[in-house]
Amino acid sequence: MISRVQSRCSPWMALAVALLPAGHAAGQRLPATFDHEEAALGARIEFPSLVGDASATVRCAARVSPSGKMEDNGCYAIEPGDQAFVPQINQAAKKARLNPASFDGRKREVYVQYRVAFAKKGDVETITIYNNPGLVENIEAYGEDHIAAQRGITDESWQKVCPKRTRYLVWAKAHVAASGEQSSISLVPGEGVPLTRECRDAIIATLEQSQFTPAFADGEPVPSSFIEPFGN
Repeated sequence: MISRVQSRCSPWMALAVALLPAGHAAGQRLPATFDHEEAALGARIEFPSLVGDASATVRCAARVSPSGKMEDNGCYAIEPGDQAFVPQINQAAKKARLNPASFDGRKREVYVQYRVAFAKKGDVETITIYNNPGLVENIEAYGEDHIAAQRGITDESWQKVCPKRTRYLVWAKAHVAASGEQSSISLVPGEGVPLTRECRDAIIATLEQSQFTPAFADGEPVPSSFIEPFGN
């Protein structure tokens, strides 16, 4: 059996960072990337044992610490039949590392959204990691291989205000400029109970207080749409 693992977007990103003049990186916001030399996620994911050809795309998110460790990694299948692939990612994430994000030259904890695409045709199994959640408008503008904007973790004060036991989900949307500055924050209802005004205000305040790394396409920072689920 032939197994190929690909981590998209990362090679040019590593090159772009390497070519930055001394001191230039200190004024930039650079995202976490998946091409870690020793513990890359893609190299640790095992293709599940399946009979026949198969394909699936799984969406995931994790907090990536300043050391590159993946904390609270969570994945969900887009289609019911994709559920067999989720444990493979979650298991690999426990020991994987990313190249951490940096703000003004200092490593920072960020919220990273990504997709893992599995494909099996005959004896060829391919696993591809995309460093973005697949937001349609960003894909149309920059293609599948762009790196999405990433939010720097704050004290996450919304968790102290929003429900802890009642099921809810909202989607926070924002525009993130090429500089990393955010604007036009809004909330889109998802499922579960309606949120109180205090909870909604706390989520918006969290995004307003957060620093972002911008999206990157072809080695350059670009403006993009950002979306993040908030819920329990």
